[in-house]
Amino acid sequence: MLKKWEDLRKIDVAPYCDERDGKDDRGRTIKLQYLNWAKVIDLLHENGAERVDWGVCTNPATGSSLIKTDQSYTDSKGNTNSVYETRVWVEIDGDHWEMQGAVMNGSNPVKDNSMSQQRLWNAQTRLFVKAVAIHTGLGFELWSKTEEQEEQIQRGETS
Repeated sequence: MLKKWEDLRKIDVAPYCDERDGKDDRGRTIKLQYLNWAKVIDLLHENGAERVDWGVCTNPATGSSLIKTDQSYTDSKGNTNSVYETRVWVEIDGDHWEMQGAVMNGSNPVKDNSMSQQRLWNAQTRLFVKAVAIHTGLGFELWSKTEEQEEQIQRGETS
């Protein structure tokens, strides 16, 4: 049986994280930490999960896991871009959750001319890890720090 949320939140996932360069909304290079989805599955099993499954939700009409919303935005060069999202499902020992979120390039939405299967896959794995953190506590501390950093970037509080 999977440990309680409070116990899983106490696990320090930092040693299992990888770091990569990213860009903030001003184009500055920042370091981003991410927890690999496969390591999350390992950690869940190490902490009592008997069955962990996840996958992407697809649109029955299109068969695609990419969701093009009705929203759009104009970038700094005056180009209008669509807003893309994706959705995943997660099942751990019979508990089922779904998580939908934006397809991002670091802290920025993906532009029409740079949408790719890799960006979509990255968004889907990020949503899986985030759903696990929210619903089980595993990696929650990492997510709360990341959210705090992104809010500071949006407010222009980083140097």
